Amino acid sequence: MDFTKTKTELGKLIGEKKVIQKNDGTMDDALFDSYGTDRTKVYPPNYQVLVFPESTEDVASIVSYAYQNGISIVPSGGRTGYAGGAVAKDGEIVISMSKMNQVMDFDPFLGTLHIQAGMITKNLHKEAEERGFYFPVDFAATGSSHIGGNIATNAGGVRVVRYGLIRDWILGLTVVTGKGEVFRFNGEILKNNTGYDLKHLFIGSEGTLGIITEAVVKLTKPPKDIRVIFLAVPEYKNILEIFKETHNFDLPLLAFEFLTDYCLDKVKEHLGVPDPFQATSKYYVLMEFEVNNETDEEKLYSILESITEKELITDGSIAQNSRQNETFWKYREGISESLSLAYTVHKNDISLPLRNMEAFLGEMTALLSQKYQGFSIALFGHIGDGNLHLNIVKPKDLSDEVFFKQCKQVDPEMFQLIQKYKGSISAEHGIGLLKKDYLGFSRSQGELDTMKAIKLAFDPKGILNPGKVL
Repeated sequence: MDFTKTKTELGKLIGEKKVIQKNDGTMDDALFDSYGTDRTKVYPPNYQVLVFPESTEDVASIVSYAYQNGISIVPSGGRTGYAGGAVAKDGEIVISMSKMNQVMDFDPFLGTLHIQAGMITKNLHKEAEERGFYFPVDFAATGSSHIGGNIATNAGGVRVVRYGLIRDWILGLTVVTGKGEVFRFNGEILKNNTGYDLKHLFIGSEGTLGIITEAVVKLTKPPKDIRVIFLAVPEYKNILEIFKETHNFDLPLLAFEFLTDYCLDKVKEHLGVPDPFQATSKYYVLMEFEVNNETDEEKLYSILESITEKELITDGSIAQNSRQNETFWKYREGISESLSLAYTVHKNDISLPLRNMEAFLGEMTALLSQKYQGFSIALFGHIGDGNLHLNIVKPKDLSDEVFFKQCKQVDPEMFQLIQKYKGSISAEHGIGLLKKDYLGFSRSQGELDTMKAIKLAFDPKGILNPGKVL
């Protein structure tokens, strides 16, 4: 491919300043490469042309050009994924959505924001709060992830147990298909019973059916007050009992998270936070509740008293103010960063029915002990919705190549266990490049054939995020 020609022709379509070619003196090579990868370290970026559209029309022009010339495209958001879904490894054009970050409209009656897909998730939270509303989808990467990427992977995060996945908060979408066509799925109304709701095909499609350029997100009222309880738990089975115990109290549960002592140690090393308790424990649980009045405050202490009397915990503490809430959350939300910055990690993001969780973990622990002797395991997750983040940490004396090869050999056995216990091989990070060979553990052949047919309908030349998912 003549990349200089591609740059020139794209520049004529959307403006020269919006198109960068590697080594043209515009951008440092390391920064340039960063737009063509995510947080995985398996595939290095390999591409030459980077574009920064500012509107849906810009994106449509780029995709139409790529369609006419048979050039593949990788959409790039905040690049916070762990499945290789934003990696450009085969000379694709990379479309960064970072300049498409504006609020386009606000409806105070319906309670919606119409935004461009490149808006950072944390900024969406701020935009909602400034208007007296609340956008409830939240996770550790909100400071850098883009809302478009969140939608493309159907992100969930820490409050799924109360608010559900991002799919539940999308009223409208604007997408550009693989032929450069613009589809606008109406987000102005709540009721629209006019046949197939096609927008849901694009939610969770990882940029393989179309590029999400705009979204109309639904907002809600903010919680009046929030309290966090942090617990030291001696055995995993106690965690599930504690979760069941929360159902006995009429108090809105916003989040139910857990982590192991290994994860806590890494967060303390990286962030310099103190020990939460005098004595260490094998597991820790974070619970977040909405508190509306003094009676709710009393219920918090009733919950803590109940699980203490039943000897489900060895220690526990209720945050007394917002600052202590933040400290408790650091123990959980600092895990991914603490691991990713200091270590090479093989990540598995899985989900299972809660009733099968204990049996699965027993078999999984035995499998990992046998297959990963000498490896460290970092286990944490959103236990309230059955989502586990299983991280295998590379020993320092092992090369990345050998490490990932060993992990790939073990993954199928773990996925067989997940299939046995009726779980999913990917709960929220998607399939990307890293899990597409294993999609059959969670999808039937009939489903896969149908997915391929849908892909062909929206992207007949297969130019959108090639090699991902299917």
